[in-house]
Amino acid sequence: MKKPMLIKIAVALCGITITILILFFLPLWGTAILLSFLSGACCYELGAATGIVEDRFALICGLFVAAAMPWFWYFGMQSVALPVAALLFISTVFLNDVIRDRMGRSKTQAYIFLGAFVFPAFLSLLLPVLSSEHGKQLVLIPFIAAWSADTGAQLFGRCFGKRKLAPQISPNKTVEGFFGGLMFGVLGMAVYAAVICIMKRPVHWLSLLGFGFVGALFGTVGDLFFSYIKREHKIKDFGALMPQHGGVMDRFDSVVFVIPLFYVWIQLFPVA
Repeated sequence: MKKPMLIKIAVALCGITITILILFFLPLWGTAILLSFLSGACCYELGAATGIVEDRFALICGLFVAAAMPWFWYFGMQSVALPVAALLFISTVFLNDVIRDRMGRSKTQAYIFLGAFVFPAFLSLLLPVLSSEHGKQLVLIPFIAAWSADTGAQLFGRCFGKRKLAPQISPNKTVEGFFGGLMFGVLGMAVYAAVICIMKRPVHWLSLLGFGFVGALFGTVGDLFFSYIKREHKIKDFGALMPQHGGVMDRFDSVVFVIPLFYVWIQLFPVA
């Protein structure tokens, strides 16, 4: 096995191990710290790697808000803190551009808002999931659905891929890989449901299998969304924090879209 592949596997195993240890063996504040780090990294990568956010003041404000976002949910104050923080942040960044007489920066403001608020808010929804009944059983589901679909898409794409799915955004993605991803999303949920049954814990098979399909679908949308940003700005990866994996956004691109979907799903359908 080639050295880059060994490094990629080692980094993946290390990251998965650390994440599981934090989610399952530390109190909820451990997960809040992890999400705070991931949110800040996502904001920085989205603003700095693309080169779209050149204003250091705006980037620092974005990093601060992104890192604070999970704590809004941790302390149960998101319904008040979120709109207040959003209003103050947008006003501050906008007035900073007005005072410095800089026009044509609406795209910059949109990017920093995505990085500071939208994606950190999506990630932060893991906290109410984890703190809910059967939370430790539920929290892995968005990751399994997204990464199972990603694995299936790569395998089917390499073995059977002929028709391009979105050649202008991601040339390596194929229609065959897309359907393989949907199949693996359902398969991943089936395997996880079987594990839960072996552990003699309650599980709703139909709900989990349904989410495996829908989660794989939205995971693909998330993957394409971030690939679109990278293609537009002519970059291969958002960062280099994880060797052979790129940055945080490169590893969590599909998961970012699946987490809020799962949060809504468990409000509507029984899972455990």
